[in-house]
Amino acid sequence: MTAAPSAVGVLVRLLADLDGQRRRERQAYAEGYRDGHRSGWDVGYAHACHEMATEWAKLRRVVRGTAAGPSHAELEHRRWQGRRADFGRPRPGDHPGGPVQWGVRPPTVPVRPLRADHPPHTPDRRSA
Repeated sequence: MTAAPSAVGVLVRLLADLDGQRRRERQAYAEGYRDGHRSGWDVGYAHACHEMATEWAKLRRVVRGTAAGPSHAELEHRRWQGRRADFGRPRPGDHPGGPVQWGVRPPTVPVRPLRADHPPHTPDRRSA
């Protein structure tokens, strides 16, 4: 039967392997650091992918909403009440130029619609 190792013997063995213990601790720390860095990178990459997908979804909704609306030609037609090139040209009811006589009421010119499918503008007309 062998006697139990004494406390002094255990301490002597531990002190003799002090360099080995330090080497194992450094190796474990390096492996843990690499594993943590790798898993942190994976988690961060997954978060970035999720954020990018969310932002792309927002942009997709905006683009699809724009595409579902009126065409560029229709918007230009609405904005300029016809063709853009014709916007600055004289219209019925415009002042023809020349001197203005003050105190004289100008002749009334009936307001005609710019296009056949648009009714004339009436200032007292209220939209419901």
